[in-house]
Amino acid sequence: MEFKKFDLPIRILIAVVVGFFMLKMIFSGAAKGEDLSPAAKFVGVLLAMVYGFVLFLLFGYPVLKKVGGKFASLYMPSDADIRIVPEYSVAEARANEGKYREAVDEYRKVIAEHPDDIYPHLRIAELALNHLGDHHLVEIELLSALGKAEGEVSIVMAAGRLADFYQLTLNDPARALEVMKQVREKIPGTKRADLADERIAVLERIVQTGGAPPPKTPDKIAARPSRYKMSE
Repeated sequence: MEFKKFDLPIRILIAVVVGFFMLKMIFSGAAKGEDLSPAAKFVGVLLAMVYGFVLFLLFGYPVLKKVGGKFASLYMPSDADIRIVPEYSVAEARANEGKYREAVDEYRKVIAEHPDDIYPHLRIAELALNHLGDHHLVEIELLSALGKAEGEVSIVMAAGRLADFYQLTLNDPARALEVMKQVREKIPGTKRADLADERIAVLERIVQTGGAPPPKTPDKIAARPSRYKMSE
């Protein structure tokens, strides 16, 4: 039963009419001054129970159903709130077999079905870097992942891999520095933004020294050679 506003008066009317006739049947004998027999009392109790059940069907059940639905929605989201998680088993099976191009093709299918998912882009970039040696493909996929990334974790993950690729693989710390500055602008005031600041500081020192790591302070001061020879 649906508990709707327009049929509430009808439910009340049914309850009143049924209750009136049941009360009339129960107390008809008592109104005439007659003592109710045990059988009549039993019938009266039975009718009262039936009336209570009728009231429950008219009012109690719809209300419980509505309240139950409210509580259920807190723990069981609707289909619209559930994000479908793509399956990567076929693509990973191809990668495990050493068929890396086919694995990339399978991940392309996942991207077509779930265009907002950044993981397939990251995985294609990883396959291209470690197994295909295709740096152009690596860059394209990591840029795509960063462009789609939403949320602090996803942005940092995609940007971190792109910065690593520029700095460690292409030996281009300047481009890695640009990526980390973009990250800082996208997630200001967060702990990961503070970590990005630390890496930015390191990359800036590397860029300023022409790509060479900053000089280290010597642990010991070398002893100066003596101007005089010791006599034997």
